Amino acid sequence: MKEEKMTTAELFLEAVVLVAAILYMGLQIYYGIAYGTGAVKIIMNVAAMILVYAGLTLLGIYPERVNGLSRDVCSGPVRKYTVRMVRFVKLIFVSGILFTSVCDVMGHELNAGYSLVVVVAIVITVGIYEGKIIRILRQNRDKK
Repeated sequence: MKEEKMTTAELFLEAVVLVAAILYMGLQIYYGIAYGTGAVKIIMNVAAMILVYAGLTLLGIYPERVNGLSRDVCSGPVRKYTVRMVRFVKLIFVSGILFTSVCDVMGHELNAGYSLVVVVAIVITVGIYEGKIIRILRQNRDKK
């Protein structure tokens, strides 16, 4: 969805995710300096986050690529739900890695299951929105 069509809530959500991503990068640099982590590890962590963030942002701009639909099929509610799904996945991903970074800086070690919780949250989000999208596509197919 183009920026000029974004509602205030969607714009706010994008701003929150962007600020969280910037905070994550800052905390990675701080953690590297404070705890003597190598520069390569910091760069790899930040680069991975930037690549995933950029990929999800591109999917938000071109939502028809998510399900491999044509532009005319990926319109209306299908497009709306696809864009929302991508935005919520981006929010869960960035907030998940930001939380781990905050815990690292504070010196708290997280249980290994935390990553699983984040992945499950992403899978549930995708499942809910894909279910809605599939139902809409089936209803449109049955109408024809």
